[in-house]
Amino acid sequence: MVSKAELRKKFWKSSSKYYPTTYIKNKGFKRYTCKKCKKPFWSIEKRDVCGEAACSGEYTFIGNPPGKRKLEYIDTWKEFSKLFEKFGYTEILRYPVIARWRPDTWFTEASIYCFQPYVVSGEIKPPANPLIIPQPSLRFNDVENVGITGAHYTSHVHIGQHAFLPPHKYKPNKYLEQIYTWVTKGLKIPAEELVFHEDVWLGGGNFGPCLEFFAGGLELGNQVYMQFKETAQGPQKLNLQVLDMGAGLERNCWITQGTPTSYDVVFGSLVNKYSKKAGIKVDKKLIQDFSKYGGIIDVDEPENIDKSWKFVSKKLGKSQKEIQKAIEPLQGLYSILDHSRTLLFALADGALPSNSGGGYNLRFILRRALRFIDSNKWNIDLEDLAREHARILRSLYPDLTEKLPQVEKILSTEKEKYDKTKGEIKTYLSKIKDKKLSDNDIVKLYDSKGILPEQLKEINPKIKIPTDFSAKVSKLHGKKEKAVEVKDMGFDLSKITPTDILFLPSNENQREFRAKVLKVIDNRYVILDKTLFYAEAGGQVSDDGTLNECRVVSVIKYGRHIVHEVEDCNLKKGQVVIGEIDFDKRLDLMRNHTSVHMINGAARAVLGEHIWQAGSSVTEDRARLDITHWDNLTDEELQNIERLANEFVTKNIEVNKSFVDKADAEKEYGFRIYQGGAVPGAELRIIEIPGFDVEACGGTHVYRTGDMGLIKILKSNKVQDGVIRLEFTAGRPALKAVQEMENYFNCAREVFRVQPEKLPKTCERFFKEWKKQRKEIRKLRRK
Repeated sequence: MVSKAELRKKFWKSSSKYYPTTYIKNKGFKRYTCKKCKKPFWSIEKRDVCGEAACSGEYTFIGNPPGKRKLEYIDTWKEFSKLFEKFGYTEILRYPVIARWRPDTWFTEASIYCFQPYVVSGEIKPPANPLIIPQPSLRFNDVENVGITGAHYTSHVHIGQHAFLPPHKYKPNKYLEQIYTWVTKGLKIPAEELVFHEDVWLGGGNFGPCLEFFAGGLELGNQVYMQFKETAQGPQKLNLQVLDMGAGLERNCWITQGTPTSYDVVFGSLVNKYSKKAGIKVDKKLIQDFSKYGGIIDVDEPENIDKSWKFVSKKLGKSQKEIQKAIEPLQGLYSILDHSRTLLFALADGALPSNSGGGYNLRFILRRALRFIDSNKWNIDLEDLAREHARILRSLYPDLTEKLPQVEKILSTEKEKYDKTKGEIKTYLSKIKDKKLSDNDIVKLYDSKGILPEQLKEINPKIKIPTDFSAKVSKLHGKKEKAVEVKDMGFDLSKITPTDILFLPSNENQREFRAKVLKVIDNRYVILDKTLFYAEAGGQVSDDGTLNECRVVSVIKYGRHIVHEVEDCNLKKGQVVIGEIDFDKRLDLMRNHTSVHMINGAARAVLGEHIWQAGSSVTEDRARLDITHWDNLTDEELQNIERLANEFVTKNIEVNKSFVDKADAEKEYGFRIYQGGAVPGAELRIIEIPGFDVEACGGTHVYRTGDMGLIKILKSNKVQDGVIRLEFTAGRPALKAVQEMENYFNCAREVFRVQPEKLPKTCERFFKEWKKQRKEIRKLRRK
């Protein structure tokens, strides 16, 4: 794999070949090299150092904005959109901040994440081309920077400028001209203030040169020219070349106003309101002076942070402790405002705080916000803040207001859980207050006990907290677990035509087929040119049946081929066979798999929009569905889910099954279709129960909901924090389950010799009498 250092060396050596600088050359920009970071940069005025605060030592725009225009937060996007629509770009709606369409990450961390991997690879078409998008993006690797640097957030709005074009239509100089126009005419920043850095971007197997643009020491954005892919033979040009420009909406409005921090612009009215409510009083001059240097304090570079603090202390003439004590209240308030907005985005998009996966990061910032509130004794409510954020963002993201009820419920539930743990944490802290703790110990204490670094500091001020604590914590649960892959059985099927699957998109009722044997391996594994057999996948077990009366015991999906495991196999290559499905098992599987969709839809209708599938399993006897929910389900909730699912059974609605282009499916149905996780391919098989549920799914399903017969929930339990498991069955097994329960009931009724309606009270009376007699026996024994 090529390294960033190698690419920099290569690209910088042939700058004019890789960087689209013709336009800015014509505008009077010249190329220099920074004496500190050694990066090449472009500027009209001669400079010794580049435009980054880490090299220049400060933000020069604080109190002295370089432009002639002041823009408010939402207005900045509106102006950007207006300008780029003139350039021929189409504005599209934001994607969810929970990246369910991607197999490798929990969160949308930048606007390009919306289009990886399938649009970037050319597998599916983009929703518009070229396009712009105001994409909320979540990152948790540098939480400690929030409130300190004036520019860091756990959620920021990514101004995305994107194009996906073949090489002959790809125009990097034109794209740079458009960004130059935005900065100089949209933000009205003089060209003399602008600096462009030459750098390299790489990720996801793709890479390319990029130009970062700065003003007043602040990075405003980065325009990436994604043109290459990494292969076993070395770097190769992409067939589809990609423009990936990302700029922080927060930074672009901040540069126009020159306030001490970007939070003062982004959260302006809330900063004033909650500062007064919390009674926060600060040394305004010190805050103003500190804010000029906040940009060089970065926990992403823990090896340099002490050096950075010494530099700031010297500049301000105060000790690090004095400065930190002065900025602490505002850091806490800024963090609360940021964390509450991040939670609004994430919870509105269906995420839940938890102890695993992406929910781990959400619970971390939620409890961090609550800790700031507790330790400062502030009367601040996160539910109130969620409503405030939704109101401010309404013109840009109206969907946030619609989702407020579920967000408020989740925040309230999490606050209750946090309050319950405080006593346990206090007891535990008293046991370890004198213990020496390593960085690893501190991370483990949060991971296992939920103990925040600030709580450790309270019991032992000498404990040194790692400056990159949040990055260490985030790494523990940062990436999605890889899907379980089919074991490589060593079959070489490279010269075999892929199997034609006959039951797709909607032919599950066919029972018999004729096919040709393409290959037989070890006299046991048979590959046909086509098949009706369903191979085990997506949590559903495979079909059984026969091939020329040889019993098929399992079916495996092996890449694009279907492999039939056959007992007593006497089949030969080239032979034509008759395949027959065990249709009783197939019908049970169809009913149980469809019941997963039905129960999922019913659970969402009963419990709320936060319900997402977290896992599933389908056998002929029963099905299992794991859903995202914060607590065990009550008997009433279970009955309501079961009742609603069966109501849709009795309506006998047609179950629609079709192949749909992925981009069209996302546009029509939204990202709810990814209940089972990311689905590869340019086309999706969509299973729709109109008005109830729609998902991308490759399993076998009934044709009408009435074909289910009956759905019966068997049991429910919590399998992990934030995940509830439902077990149920449909059709014949459901009737059997009901009859078994009825038999248990009748047996109990016969034992007590009472009528059915009197059984509950009789059982209760006998139980109370038994307990009373048990106590009496113990008492007599003691005597």
